Amino acid sequence: MFGPEGLDLGDLMRQSQERMAKLALVREQMAGLQGRAESADGRVAITSTAEDPLAEIRIDPRALRMGAEDLAAALQETARRARQDLDAQVKKITSREYGDTTDPMDALKDQDALKKSLTEMQGMFEQVGQRSQAMIEELQRNLGLPPTSR
Repeated sequence: MFGPEGLDLGDLMRQSQERMAKLALVREQMAGLQGRAESADGRVAITSTAEDPLAEIRIDPRALRMGAEDLAAALQETARRARQDLDAQVKKITSREYGDTTDPMDALKDQDALKKSLTEMQGMFEQVGQRSQAMIEELQRNLGLPPTSR
């Protein structure tokens, strides 16, 4: 089914449905991900999730003999590496689903570019809607049908 200016609306709808299904699959796969890291000496271990960067903290009793600054540094470094592990898992899933060259998560990092893209997309859909309405009105006139009320 072709719309204004030769747009294949059926193909556009199919592509949109495929993207939504892919996004749902990615979300499902990401839901249970956990990033994990352990300090070099094994005294600190951290698990990070998308909902909670410090979902689980394990501190070996030997770590309590460390100075406060050293323990804090070990916690910070281990938390950073747990988050990196989680991020790597997310990137692997998105790369597998969207291809190595397109990481949709990158788009979320540039808010201005995302807003511009969404504004352009909205404009495109408004234009298609207006053209579709004009086509319907023209068909109604040609068929002698009364115009539909908006």
